[in-house]
Amino acid sequence: MAFVTLSWILWLWGTVLVYWLSPGPVRLLVLALVSLVFLLVYDPLSAALLCIFALMCHIAGNRESVPTAALAAVVSSMVAILIFFKIGVVNRDLALLQTVLIPLGLSFYTFRCVHFMMERYTGRVPICSLRELISYLFFLPTLVVGPIHRIDDYLKDMARQRFDPRMLSEGAERIVYGYVKLAVISNFLVERLFGEWILEHPDQDGALVAYLLIVKNGLNVYLQFSGYSDIAIGFARMLGFRVLENFNWPYLQPNISSFWRSWHISLSRWCREYIYETVVSITRNPALGAISTMLVIGMWHEISTRYIIWGIYHGLGLVIWQYWQGIKARWMPTVPQPLVGFVYALSVLLTVHFVWFGFVIIYSGGLRETLVIFDKVFLWWL
Repeated sequence: MAFVTLSWILWLWGTVLVYWLSPGPVRLLVLALVSLVFLLVYDPLSAALLCIFALMCHIAGNRESVPTAALAAVVSSMVAILIFFKIGVVNRDLALLQTVLIPLGLSFYTFRCVHFMMERYTGRVPICSLRELISYLFFLPTLVVGPIHRIDDYLKDMARQRFDPRMLSEGAERIVYGYVKLAVISNFLVERLFGEWILEHPDQDGALVAYLLIVKNGLNVYLQFSGYSDIAIGFARMLGFRVLENFNWPYLQPNISSFWRSWHISLSRWCREYIYETVVSITRNPALGAISTMLVIGMWHEISTRYIIWGIYHGLGLVIWQYWQGIKARWMPTVPQPLVGFVYALSVLLTVHFVWFGFVIIYSGGLRETLVIFDKVFLWWL
């Protein structure tokens, strides 16, 4: 499903219209029904899986006390299904998985279901009615592209549902902002104009072109992801919900830890709460927690060698940053005040380039091509 299309815009505005014209008591169920119809139109398999996941969560999660066995059974089943489809996307040469494509929104609603089960297991959220759970899991604005919004925030917004022209206006403005990012800045200015300018450079095999392509790709990744998030957040706001912000100027962060607190915030927060804190509590090893977290984030995108390497790359970056904090605490107070701003700017520059070079691992043709690109950029004088 492409979101820079007339059909999606019609779905968006049609949903807002139907939602607010529906009677208050059934409004959320109407929205869930619209979401179900949307999935049935574009991906019936995804609709079936989401219905099954919702039923599993309701039966296992909405108890006074969620048994550990029930939590393990439900979470492992959903994660196994997610892994099956993600492996199928990559390994098209395997006969069993030749026709497997990942269902629409599976990655996002699987993590929302796991979040619900974990929060119920720890008792941090109350028992939800079937109506509340269905309206949360079948929430169309975040169904396909995220963010992975939280059940507690959703229930609070649901409790104070009312038509608010100001939120409607804010949401529409945010949607326009998202489309400007996608269509004007990313597709036209960066991909087309900047891309054509790069292709006109006489030395196509040189270091400068290789570097500029890395910059172009880094800009596009951010603009595309954050643009989709803007549309989803604006869509939700038009329905009276304030879902979690997903990007907070990540390319202006001074270190890799701050970057991951500002990039795909809902996924980073999910993994920090359920992966990092769990691993650290068991092993007492923050380095292992960081690497495990980044491996999960990588494989959430795709279970493949390139994303595993990318996850290890960022995990090691976080480990180095953790150790650097001890060194930094000793020498930073000795830096002259006029140089503090320069050090900060240098930190931002190093961080964003660390991230951009990480994208090369994902988008190149393989490890060999990645090393060739790095060789061009870093060893251009040889």
